[in-house]
Amino acid sequence: MRTTLHGGLSDATIVRLLACARLRGRLDACFGTGPVGARDAPAWLLADPAEAVRRAGAVLHGRAIRSVLTGPDVAALVAAIGREAHALGLRHGAQAPARDHGSDLAGAILRDGAACLGAWLRTRAAPLRAAILLALPPELAVAEPSEAIDAEAVMEAVACSFTPPGDAEAGSGV
Repeated sequence: MRTTLHGGLSDATIVRLLACARLRGRLDACFGTGPVGARDAPAWLLADPAEAVRRAGAVLHGRAIRSVLTGPDVAALVAAIGREAHALGLRHGAQAPARDHGSDLAGAILRDGAACLGAWLRTRAAPLRAAILLALPPELAVAEPSEAIDAEAVMEAVACSFTPPGDAEAGSGV
């Protein structure tokens, strides 16, 4: 939204614009995120793209998540990324390659999850990309991944985590 309308828009202004019910229809038409743009988006991704970012980052940093062992550290990480993302990271930790996260694992999870979503969206149609980017909170802006990411595999794991085991194919949308 910032790049399309004006690069100087602050996060607070974007939040206010998105919260305005009267303006929302016009924004949807402008960005192609109305029924036509959102039609092909997976429901789980449109419903909570920020959670998808957290889960994608947790899959990427699963090995590091598995190395957090003390109770207070685990509690702080779960508070930062959520219980579902933490559990998904634990499940995928054995397959995850070691990734550099500095001293801020929760921040790296959010940053790399947003980059993974961005890499995945770049392979999708423009209306779908616009619908998801418009639904993302401004603080989770997508960026270029700093390392190679298999975005398709990560987002497939995220999609499966949102759907019941017997309904994974129908609900994934990827």
